[in-house]
Amino acid sequence: MISKWRNWFGGRRGGVFFLLLGIGIIGIFIALELRFPSAAQLQAVTGRVDWTYDSRGAMYFAARTTPQQFVVHVKGDADGRLRAALRSATKLYPVTVRFNPAQVNHPGFLPGGFHVAYGVSVGGKEVTGLADVRASYRRDNLVALVMGLVFMLLGAQRLYIYRAEALTADRAGGGRRASRRLP
Repeated sequence: MISKWRNWFGGRRGGVFFLLLGIGIIGIFIALELRFPSAAQLQAVTGRVDWTYDSRGAMYFAARTTPQQFVVHVKGDADGRLRAALRSATKLYPVTVRFNPAQVNHPGFLPGGFHVAYGVSVGGKEVTGLADVRASYRRDNLVALVMGLVFMLLGAQRLYIYRAEALTADRAGGGRRASRRLP
């Protein structure tokens, strides 16, 4: 009985698990694609960058003339051009940031809310546009789609192979209760 629980992923239970895991990952892919804003949803503000803060997966910055603070995720800046342009423009050149006011992040290590930057122009020259950011996000999101499909196919294959095996809710240890005090 214990060997049945030890190798749960090899049988029909594992097939159900991998099938549901694949469906969940594809659901995450769909949610990420639907959450991405259109060009009509973006607002633009212009100001000089007052400060920047680099973290492992993002760069946070604020413009002096706007109350908003912004974040550039590494996922949306695959080649690093945007982050380099923001670092070099700090307190020197006017920066125009395009962002969705409905999407606000609240990191735990910095005060306030941060809007995701979907396009930045430094000194009137566009560094990164919405199409570039969308392409970077889509490339990463396609990994989730492929993983979801692989897990779904693996789960469907297991369910097909073990279609004669019954799904039971047997207890580990031969059906005994965990507590010795209970009958």
